Amino acid sequence: MKPGFLILLFAVLIWSSCAPSMYYQPAVVQPDVTDVVYANGVPALRTTVQGCEVVAELTSHGEKDMNLNVYIRNNSDSTFTFQPALVSARGYDGTGEWKSYRVFEAEEYIRWKNTRDALIAAGIVVATVATVVAIDRAVDNNNSNNNVSNNLDDASLVLDFVYDLSWWMAWTIPTVVDNAPPPPEYSPDFLLRTHTLDPGEAVQGIVKVRANPMFKHKILVEVPVNGGYAKFVFDQARYVR
Repeated sequence: MKPGFLILLFAVLIWSSCAPSMYYQPAVVQPDVTDVVYANGVPALRTTVQGCEVVAELTSHGEKDMNLNVYIRNNSDSTFTFQPALVSARGYDGTGEWKSYRVFEAEEYIRWKNTRDALIAAGIVVATVATVVAIDRAVDNNNSNNNVSNNLDDASLVLDFVYDLSWWMAWTIPTVVDNAPPPPEYSPDFLLRTHTLDPGEAVQGIVKVRANPMFKHKILVEVPVNGGYAKFVFDQARYVR
């Protein structure tokens, strides 16, 4: 590869890591009766399905990397198991055509992210080497190999694909103070996994979604709950201030 192409690749990777965060407004028309609730100024949709309270918030980092933030409280008198693998999301274009988005299970997403990060890290190393080689040639190779190594170490710290998970702490649904519900269960990495909910229990976390930018006029999300589905529609992406 030519150094110019590798430098361009490096710049694209940097840009993708700095892509702005967005949240998605609830659509005016919803499949079910829903309320709009807010956490830190970001809107989410809340509904009741099969005796369970369900809240969904949709955010993204760039055009594809989506976070479906889900809260479920089992207010029914039966136990059920929530399975994130059954969550579905699809996007519509302006003509009504739609495409399914890729919905990750937690471990699947971790593997995918680790692979992507490794490829990005490799791209940074290659691009940085090409840049350093070009500079070295311009100054008659006056730089040492140790300097190259230090530059690579610095560059490897440029991209850090972390996402903000502080939202969950703001999602305790307001109730009578004397009868406040217990906090939801959540995973240490905040990714939703298969979880059994007894009556009165709640769970909360993120389902990672890979969107199709050509189909984002409307976004339909379906969350499996106690033998039924909570359905939410989002549109109008807004940048986080």
